[in-house]
Amino acid sequence: LRQEVVACMRRDTTLETALNSKAYKRSKRQTLREARMTEKLEKQQKIEQERKRRQKHQEYLNSILQHAKDFKEYHRSVAGKIQKLSKAVATWHANTEREQKKETERIEKERMRRLMVRSRARNMVLLVKVMYCILYPYILSQPLPYASFAKYLVMKKYKSKTTTFSEENAEGMSSGLGPDGEPIDESSQMSDLPVKVTHTETGKVLLGPEAPKASQLDAWLEMNPGYEVAPRSDSEDESGSEYEEEDEEEESSKLETDEKILLDPNSEEVSEKDAKQIIETAKQDVDDEYSMQYSARGSQSYYTVAHAITERVEKQSSLLINGTLKHYQLQGLEWMVSLYNNNLNGILADEMGLGKTIQTIALITYLMEHKRLNGPYLIIVPLSTLSNWTYEFDKWAPSVVKISYKGTPAMRRSLVPQLRSGKFNVLLTTYEYIIKDKHILAKIRWKYMIVDEGHRMKNHHCKLTQVLNTHYVAPRRILLTGTPLQNKLPELWALLNFLLPTIFKSCSTFEQWFNAPFAMTGERVDLNEEETILIIRRLHKVLRPFLLRRLKKEVESQLPEKVEYVIKCDMSALQKILYRHMQAKGILLTDGSEKDKKGKGGAKTLMNTIMQLRKICNHPYMFQHIEESFAEHLGYSNGVINGAELYRASGKFELLDRILPKLRATNHRVLLFCQMTSLMTIMEDYFAFRNFLYLRLDGTTKSEDRAALLKKFNEPGSQYFIFLLSTRAGGLGLNLQAADTVIIFDSDWNPHQDLQAQDRAHRIGQQNEVRVLRLCTVNSVEEKILAAAKYKLNVDQKVIQAGMFDQKSSSHERRAFLQAILEHEEENEVR
Repeated sequence: LRQEVVACMRRDTTLETALNSKAYKRSKRQTLREARMTEKLEKQQKIEQERKRRQKHQEYLNSILQHAKDFKEYHRSVAGKIQKLSKAVATWHANTEREQKKETERIEKERMRRLMVRSRARNMVLLVKVMYCILYPYILSQPLPYASFAKYLVMKKYKSKTTTFSEENAEGMSSGLGPDGEPIDESSQMSDLPVKVTHTETGKVLLGPEAPKASQLDAWLEMNPGYEVAPRSDSEDESGSEYEEEDEEEESSKLETDEKILLDPNSEEVSEKDAKQIIETAKQDVDDEYSMQYSARGSQSYYTVAHAITERVEKQSSLLINGTLKHYQLQGLEWMVSLYNNNLNGILADEMGLGKTIQTIALITYLMEHKRLNGPYLIIVPLSTLSNWTYEFDKWAPSVVKISYKGTPAMRRSLVPQLRSGKFNVLLTTYEYIIKDKHILAKIRWKYMIVDEGHRMKNHHCKLTQVLNTHYVAPRRILLTGTPLQNKLPELWALLNFLLPTIFKSCSTFEQWFNAPFAMTGERVDLNEEETILIIRRLHKVLRPFLLRRLKKEVESQLPEKVEYVIKCDMSALQKILYRHMQAKGILLTDGSEKDKKGKGGAKTLMNTIMQLRKICNHPYMFQHIEESFAEHLGYSNGVINGAELYRASGKFELLDRILPKLRATNHRVLLFCQMTSLMTIMEDYFAFRNFLYLRLDGTTKSEDRAALLKKFNEPGSQYFIFLLSTRAGGLGLNLQAADTVIIFDSDWNPHQDLQAQDRAHRIGQQNEVRVLRLCTVNSVEEKILAAAKYKLNVDQKVIQAGMFDQKSSSHERRAFLQAILEHEEENEVR
């Protein structure tokens, strides 16, 4: 073989062989098949080369994009840190400024205390000044900044007194006018008078020009130690002018004393008796606006001035048929008619289930029959309640011509000719169409604008509020809501600003006046119980003319009770592991097997850690990759777990599995409210496993399907055991009295959303006691959510519940209720 290889090499490398092209000729002719194979291989090589080139280019582009993303993320994080640092610095400066202000106030109080010790005669005067400066915004003053009518009230209240006071000035003081005929400023005149002083050791008395002037008294006493203001003798007191004697006689009455302080708060001519009388009156602050005796005494309150034109409504309109209004509903109609007569807007804030819808329909029919106000009326409602409003109009007022403005763009366009003709009384539509079709609906001059579930307007800057204020014209407005105050005081101001923008202009002023008792820890002002009660009661007085609220327990004695139980449950072992890791690291614990589109695996960073903790508390399978991993481990082929493993993975589900079979066995029917639609999907798998017949309603359910679902559940002998609803979509305006058990699976940050959900069952027509079961996972974020909800409900208790805006409570009842709330709050803080 070696010899053969060497011989071949020698032959192939010789010059003759190299120049002879025939020597390289194939001994065998190439076939067509081989040529095709060669062509195919060459083509594959080209494709492979092109693919590698494209892949390399793609990797290069990906690296550039990734670098850009990392670059932006880095600078975004740097900007976030700078923003947090700036916020921390601003907070520090604000706290420092607040502390400095407190220290300045403390020094000022201490200085005034020392000045007050110098003379018993001046002591009482300065005390009145201090009480005036500190308590005037909360006690003596009416909140003028947002009540133009309140200014009118104050002027009217003191008009006769002020006139008398001015006439006596003109008659009793001939020197009351200056050379130019203009009145002389009495306070400046008094400040230029000399004040008699005496030396404490030598007894030397300075009078006349030698004595210091009243405006320079404090500075003079500090520069001349040993001197003090000389007490006035009896003879000096008796030698006062005739004008002063007349004033002393007039000051015997409480109203005139109040007038003197209000007109001249810096006056020093106030006796100790007068000062005590003023302070005691301010503390009592008895103001029974609803009492006929109060009006009979000749006194006027905000309520009596606002509702100056009264009209008795003893029966409903003849246009309202197929039923009779209850007594409290007739009173609500009378209150809304009073708003109309006095050109005011208001909030009908009756508790959920008392018939705000029928009272509104009663108002429309009453105005049509007795006031000849045939509309058009614009009623804005949530999508979930639109069908119910249509049903109620058909039932109670079939003669009222209404348009239900909804549906596809083509359906809505078909209604435009009828809108332009004006041949209708009422238009029913939703929040979304008000914004979307404003170019059509805003052209109509509406006589009345009625917003159902009016707490939707709680954000002054939301798009709905801006659109209604900017584009729509409606001189009269009414909000319907069972929860006028949901989170904080500015939300209540937003409702009032929407209704009465000329009265409630400034949110900051509103907060400055009334927010002190509800401030958070960092902004809390030190107020005793008496001051807190005074501020809150002033807020009640401002709200009373514009807000009417009745509770079910007060007006519906036949309505069964509603009892709420908070059921605490533990986490499963899987939940505990995931929760602790998420809490410590802020990321979800995984095995790194799942890959995203970019091929990256490992621990998955999640946005909004609190939301992810809530998901873990509800069910760990809300994270899809965790369910898929367990499904693979347990042998489920499709990646979805069913059966006992589904409910055992969650502590809440395991508790639910013990509760629901017992409720079904005892013929109870259940409303189950959830916050998350993905959780509702898992719940459906569980219901299918247990063979529970159920219905589902969430934000994706169409308007026409909602009415059918309600009818299926409410009809007698319905076979459906559970109605599964989302809290936000299913908690508004639905009548589900067929159920007597409500389960709140996961609580909302806004407690009034949960209250709205509970009252879907606890409303007029309910025959059984309603039990509300609220599930809460122990040692979790859900406990913090409940604590926050408790604080918000506490604010609502003070502002709305303690106000008793029911047109029949007395001042003493409201004060006692508010005092009980504050005492209970103090007991909880001590615990």
